[in-house]
Order: sequence, then structure tokens, then C-alpha cells
Amino acid sequence: MHRHSGKISTPEHVVDKGTKLETIYNRIHEIRTRFEVLWRDTEILYLQRCLEQPGQKAQHQQERQRRQQQLQQDFAFIAACNEGREAAMTAADQQRLEALGRTTWQRHFDDRLGLSLAELKRSGEQPETLPATEPLLADKPWHRIEREKPVLGRGSASYGLAIHIPKYLYNFGEIHNLKIARGTLTEEDRFKVAEHVINTIKMLSKLPLPKELQRVPRYASTHHERLDGTGYPRQLQNDELTIPERIIALADIFEALTAPDRPYKQGKSVREALDILYDEVQRGRLDQDLFELFLTSGVFQRYAQQFLAEEPDIVKAIDISQYLRHPGAWPAA
Repeated sequence: MHRHSGKISTPEHVVDKGTKLETIYNRIHEIRTRFEVLWRDTEILYLQRCLEQPGQKAQHQQERQRRQQQLQQDFAFIAACNEGREAAMTAADQQRLEALGRTTWQRHFDDRLGLSLAELKRSGEQPETLPATEPLLADKPWHRIEREKPVLGRGSASYGLAIHIPKYLYNFGEIHNLKIARGTLTEEDRFKVAEHVINTIKMLSKLPLPKELQRVPRYASTHHERLDGTGYPRQLQNDELTIPERIIALADIFEALTAPDRPYKQGKSVREALDILYDEVQRGRLDQDLFELFLTSGVFQRYAQQFLAEEPDIVKAIDISQYLRHPGAWPAA
């Protein structure tokens, strides 16, 4: 329920993208099949050499074992890249991934058979010669999905949006996705998620809301804004964000960090979430006074008790004074 709030217009395969290669299914299985082909090629090569040079069978066995061990290690590396951990992917790992992607294998079947009309249109109509030598990992033309219509449309200039729109609607390229530095989302995926805020503005701004609800569209569209202007979709900062908007931004991050139902990560403990919020405060992205009120009022403890499975005693034992500028200035919750 948490992960779908406010994102009814975001495709489920993006909201629930648990690995980098996941679309409707996890495409790591396609890559595993290519490794199976390379494994069998190694077996075939071994048998051919044994027939040609029977006196060197032991040497051929060692070479086969070396090649197959390398295949195991290489696939394990690619599979680990697919997991999308929070730690940034290193430049060395990205270079290794690109080098592995240039490994070739032989395809004997026409890969345009069984495609939809849209896929055939993207793949081109040039007949191919089989067998085809293919890279192990590929970014192919049909991986890139063009936009059929503009994102904003007429009358959107008044929304005050300041957000970069990627060239493509989606990019399913294997290297493109596996090289994601953090998490599982590409630039295109992230915009598709961010687009839910734009859709929120579009929908709510057209409703005939009564006077007391006139600011609802604004509040609903600012939960991803940050005080230093690094948020979206308007890149608002400091005095441009009201107290309610600052509260919503802080609460949204805490809920997202601790949510137990995200397919791409485990929910963080309350202590870990508070550490991250504190770091955001120190970076000038979140309001420090409101963060300290969030702590001293006991709101985070009540939320954890009602919505999280973490032991109440562990949450209660968290020393909030480490996050406060003047611990004695706040009354106990």
C-alpha cells in the first residue's frame, strides 16, 4: 500500500522494479541462457580438441575447467550488478561490465520471430545473416522506446516545473541498466516515477476545490522538494517552501526509508532512518527545527509502533540527544 500511494499513474513494472534488468520479468534469465550457450561451447571445444589431440587430454581438461570457472565468476559478477545495491557501483566494476559485454556468442535463430508490430518497427526491416555473432550484453535499437506525445502538453508553463525530461520514454538496454550507479532505476525510470508529481499537479489543479482546500494541489506536489533546491519538480528552496510542505517532505522520506514493502530494498531500521534524516538536515535539505520536533514529540516512535515490526523497546531506547543542537531546550515527549 505504501509504495503505491500517489503513484497510480506510474507503471507497476517501474514502481516494483526490484532488479536493474526487471521489466515485467527479470531479464537476468536471458543472460544466464547465453552463459549456458558459452558453457556448452566450451564442452564442444574440449571434445573437438580431444579428438584432434588425444594425447593432450589432461591439458584440454584443465583448459575446459579454467574456462568454465571463469564463466561462473563472470555470471556471478553480472548477477551481483543486477541486484542494485545502495552502495555506488565503482568505475572499475562498470569497466569490467562493459568488457564482459563485448564477449561474443553465436545465435542461430532469427530474433525478430514472434515480435510485436511495435518491436518489429524498432528493430528495423533489414534481413540478417545467420548464424549471427552477438555481444553477451547488448543495448539494441528496440530497447529504446520513443515518446509518442509530449510530457507536459498545453497550459503547463504555469506549473513552474524545473525538471529534466529524458529523451526516451524507456531504455531497456542491458548495459544501460546494469551500469546504474545506485539502486535499480535508470534515468528514464526515475523520471517516470517523478512524473507522478506532474500528473498530481495536472489532476488536482483542475478540480473545483473549496477555499479551505485551495492549497491541496501545492501540498501534494511538493513532497519531493528540498530546502537546497535539489528536489523536484520545481526545485524550490528555503523560503519558497512553507511549514506544511517541509513537514510533508520530512515525513515522506521517513516513511520511504522504513517501509517494509519495497521490492528493491529492505526497510531500514528506525535508527538508520533517523541517521539519514539527520545527514539530510546537515546538508541543508531538510528543516532542522521540524526534524527536532519530529524527534522530541515522539511521532517517530508512535509511527513505528503502529506501522513497523521493529521492537518497541529498541525504538524507545534510541538516544535522540545525538541529533539535537540543544538537548535540554526540548521538553520530554
